[in-house]
Amino acid sequence: MHYDIAIIGYGPSGAVAANLFGAKGYRILVVEPKEEIWDIPRAVHLDGQIQRVLHSMGLSNQMNNITDAMTGINFLNAKGKSIVSVDFKDNPKLNGYHEDVMFDQPKYETLLRKHANGLPNIDFKLGYHLSKLDTLESKNDLEITNNETNDKTLISSTYVIGADGADSFVRKSLDIQLKDYNYDEDWVVVDYMVDDRYVINRDRYQICDYKRPTTLLPITNNHVRWEFKINPGDNVNEITSDKNIRDFMEPHLWRLHPDIDKNSGVLSRASKYTFHGLMAEKFSSNNCFLIGDAAHQTPPFLGQGMCQGAKDAYNLCWKLTGVLEKKYDKKILESYSKERKEINDFGIKAAIEQGNVIGTQNKYKAMARDAFLSLARIFPKLKGSLSFGYKWQFTNGLLDKDLYPNNINGRIIPHPDISLNHNGLLFDDIFENKFALAFFDINESLFNKIKDSQSLKIFDGNVHLFNKNNIFMSDKKLLNWKVQNKISAVIIRPDMHVYGCCDFEDIIFKVDKLTKKLHEDLYAKIS
Repeated sequence: MHYDIAIIGYGPSGAVAANLFGAKGYRILVVEPKEEIWDIPRAVHLDGQIQRVLHSMGLSNQMNNITDAMTGINFLNAKGKSIVSVDFKDNPKLNGYHEDVMFDQPKYETLLRKHANGLPNIDFKLGYHLSKLDTLESKNDLEITNNETNDKTLISSTYVIGADGADSFVRKSLDIQLKDYNYDEDWVVVDYMVDDRYVINRDRYQICDYKRPTTLLPITNNHVRWEFKINPGDNVNEITSDKNIRDFMEPHLWRLHPDIDKNSGVLSRASKYTFHGLMAEKFSSNNCFLIGDAAHQTPPFLGQGMCQGAKDAYNLCWKLTGVLEKKYDKKILESYSKERKEINDFGIKAAIEQGNVIGTQNKYKAMARDAFLSLARIFPKLKGSLSFGYKWQFTNGLLDKDLYPNNINGRIIPHPDISLNHNGLLFDDIFENKFALAFFDINESLFNKIKDSQSLKIFDGNVHLFNKNNIFMSDKKLLNWKVQNKISAVIIRPDMHVYGCCDFEDIIFKVDKLTKKLHEDLYAKIS
């Protein structure tokens, strides 16, 4: 049996990939050793970009039932006193959605799988593992093995996506090495279900106690995530016992509810995790690609591990789709590894930096940190060291770096508030996951003249004008963005990242030149 794409691994990253590629109509095979979803949550955080990805998959409404937006986070010292609070309530929703949302992972994966199950072009081999992978120039030969019977099946695929986790068989088969960021920290991760008789406070806390750094995060409903740093000399078996975990929680349980009994509720999981910083030296080889934990492992302090796996799949999908449909030169696939490596390198380093701020166990460094952050009450700009919003910008790959460089090239375009729509379509919807050209505040007659030019045929009519009366300009997010960056026109990629843009001088000439460069990048080699 031959498939267009074999997806190895059906965790959250593999499930996003299955939905994205399956919706394109390709013949897909999904291979996953576990038949059931692991019913213990691991990831607990989504950002605005991922919510845009999920909207493109038609899952926004369902996600509303399993998420809870963070309104801020409080940083406490070793005595439990407030150092500083970071308020998210007034943060700009650059992606249209809340940028920090807690969610229930088992329900999320259930939702993804249910959606994928409705796609008739996907074959599922659950309870199977990949036992052999031979990569050839034109195809991949795979051997998959039934976990119970040990029966082996041979299949082939044009492309392989390795979404098979940190111990990736695909990555090892491709002999891709990992870069080690030399960050290995042991923490106990606890999932605690508060007794239903308590209606809990939903504030989130980072307790910067150098003796035992602790994280306290209400997730959804009465589910609370705790994380306790493991000290040198701790006995892991003892430290993860029910009694010890409840003793660790006791000093801060009142923050959830003043009357809570430490012996109430259910500890559904208390496990030691070693937080790593690791990244594959490359994310692709021949016709095989790595996504998610198979490609990168990020400490959890920014809540980006699972998010970046979905972004990997989204980046890869439109490029591989374009190649499969013979729209783009295969060279475009080289940009996948470039772009995603740059983004994930930044994410890993930022998470490590954040972890060092909140998790130091050096008494004197902790005192200096507390003093510095306390000043942020007086000088709010100092809260930048605790930033929870990032550009997630790449500078190498498929974008204009030479003609009209702009600080927004390689960044995702802002999304107006999701309450704004045109004929039921949100901002992202009108671009239909295709390359698009958008103009801002130019004369309508000039717009009509430009959009009919021969060079713009590459956009297949996906050319739009946003003037001051356009509904998507009404919340001023796009308006401010285009003014601050002096933009008259922007080329938007299918993943909503900016390819390139022009200012207001010689607009016809610049748009024509930028469009021709895009054509060269898509149909020739990428610089």
